[in-house]
Amino acid sequence: MKNFFLFFFRYIFTLGYRTSSSQSIQKQNHIEPTPLTNFKSSFFIVAHPDDIELFMGREARHQILEQPNTKKIFIVLSAGDANRKNRKKIFREITWWKAREQAHTLSISYWNNNRDPAIESEISINQRKITKITLGSSIVLYNFRLTDADKTTSLDDLLNQTSEKIYDLAHHQAYTKQDIQNSLLELIEHENQGAISSSFYIMDESYDRNPGDHKDHKATSTIFREIYPKISINEKSLHGYLTYFVKDKEVNLEGEDKHVSFETWRIIADELERNGYKRNDDPHHMQWVGKEYKAYDIKVIDEKDL
Repeated sequence: MKNFFLFFFRYIFTLGYRTSSSQSIQKQNHIEPTPLTNFKSSFFIVAHPDDIELFMGREARHQILEQPNTKKIFIVLSAGDANRKNRKKIFREITWWKAREQAHTLSISYWNNNRDPAIESEISINQRKITKITLGSSIVLYNFRLTDADKTTSLDDLLNQTSEKIYDLAHHQAYTKQDIQNSLLELIEHENQGAISSSFYIMDESYDRNPGDHKDHKATSTIFREIYPKISINEKSLHGYLTYFVKDKEVNLEGEDKHVSFETWRIIADELERNGYKRNDDPHHMQWVGKEYKAYDIKVIDEKDL
């Protein structure tokens, strides 16, 4: 009963915000921005809607602010549902994973000084529907919305061949591991039309260098690493970041970077709360905020060097 009144209070108190928040991501037919030509591209490829913010947010934000002619593409493979059922509870207008996704979009928009509206659409990649969100002409977000650490199927299960297929939560489309890799390749080639070089940012897939990591972090990066040599652009680089392992390391961001890291996480927590869900600015998550530790930088994959 106590929880019922708590959620009822949150529903009434945040109704106005949630109405305006839902309008901040527009779903409409719109004129596509003029495509860039002879540009550089950066792909941030992660498992969950807040992995970029937690582990490589400084890099992404500085590129947004300082490299307007570089196309920034943010790709999230899982919905981040973490075994929570794909349904709305009482007084909640959207599911928890959808609230996490909206918080991710708001974070990227915040780094962009909220200069452009977030325009949501769907595109067909590898004969499957994928959600696309654009912020101006140089920022694009893609959300595959695959199940995250599900009780029956996860990205890790595909990697270890304990499951053959995984499904997305929006359209219930089936993906094998090869389907995911083909979709990533097609998406990268699509976004790289006119590009002269590409940089790729992922979470360090090595448990030796990055122990105690989430299994879907590792799976996402391993799935991508296998296709990296197939990406056709001539000039490319790969950058790996430490994740859960940095919890015992010192806060190493300073000044504005440190402030923005903590402010970004507040924005994420606020969005969850305003949609009726528990805030995540708790001690568990805060042990990673304000930190960014790179594991490696390479141009040509050579397993002997990693």
